[in-house]
Amino acid sequence: MRGMIDCGVLMVPEHAGWMRELMEDWKDARERIALHGVQLDAPSVGASASADALRRQALALKRYDVCLLPVTLSTLGWTRTAMAVAGDTLQTPVLALAREMSAAGLQDLLSLGLDDFMRYPMCGEEFKTRLVLLAGPGKPPEACPAADAPPDEAEAQDDHEAESTGRDENANFVSREPFQSAKARIVTEFERHYISDMLLRYQGNISQAARAAHKNRRAFWQLMRKHEIVADPYRRRNRSVPGGGAMSRP
Repeated sequence: MRGMIDCGVLMVPEHAGWMRELMEDWKDARERIALHGVQLDAPSVGASASADALRRQALALKRYDVCLLPVTLSTLGWTRTAMAVAGDTLQTPVLALAREMSAAGLQDLLSLGLDDFMRYPMCGEEFKTRLVLLAGPGKPPEACPAADAPPDEAEAQDDHEAESTGRDENANFVSREPFQSAKARIVTEFERHYISDMLLRYQGNISQAARAAHKNRRAFWQLMRKHEIVADPYRRRNRSVPGGGAMSRP
């Protein structure tokens, strides 16, 4: 039986309000689960978090047993890109708290590294059970050198370790792949997930999706063909995961 489980609540700017409410409601009502807000960096106040926010904070997130990631239709595109960019650098298990999400969108996130998800509003007991399962049996005492230090001192030590080792870890991540191929891969992932998100939002209507993306219909369709994305599954209200197949000209 493990003791306290530390859960890092990823404060996606668009969802910070209801995440703070969840943390406040949970604080006095539950035991063994401690929720900690984790601010995700954004280019400006009120803007969405950076696409590489999860990758950049992967080392700092190791201090938590599990991360809680809120996701809705409005942030599905960002979540897909952030998970794809983070890749294997994000080693902390991630539980998505999904609100008004389709099965297809959630399946896509699972394929990108999401560990588990549950619907919001949530059952408190189910939430606790899922966190316990994701957190695992717990760390051995020797793996937690700062456990006996006062909270402020322990946090300062963690920050110092993150600062001293983060550069080397990021360097190793970058060195595994040449710049041009890494850039092409990330751009490809972004395009594919952006186009899918737009089609999901506009229920497969290519003209509306293109207009919302500020692209002409032909250019949008060419991107669909490039990534072998068809509109029909979105018109069927996502009963299946969007995939490839032969493209027919719209």
